Amino acid sequence: MVRADPWERIPRVQEAANWSFDFFNKTSVELAKSSFPEPEIFMAEVGWPTNSSSAFLNPSAASVENLQIFINNFVCTANTQGVKYFFSDYMDSPWKQVRYSGLTGSWGLFNSDRTLKDITLPDCEHV
Repeated sequence: MVRADPWERIPRVQEAANWSFDFFNKTSVELAKSSFPEPEIFMAEVGWPTNSSSAFLNPSAASVENLQIFINNFVCTANTQGVKYFFSDYMDSPWKQVRYSGLTGSWGLFNSDRTLKDITLPDCEHV
């Protein structure tokens, strides 16, 4: 598995989905296809953080609003392209925030109490 966080490398959340697909295709897909005849490939740990206790500065803030932008740009494109994926976490993990600090504990689609964050899941076709 190759892990990369677009949050750390791009200036705008609007570019994160395309960056994720480009990185995935150039690293994971090409490597797997060169090693196996017909590999089943999944994009793992995609998403956008919603909170940060880190001093790390990024023009694309960790926020629920930016998670929504990422989901809007990513989910339907992945489904249209037949890309199988897993989000980073299904819910926030406060223990990760304590242990690792920064934004590690806030990558969930759900809050730590298992309620959906203030987001709308896209309604798009599955391939």
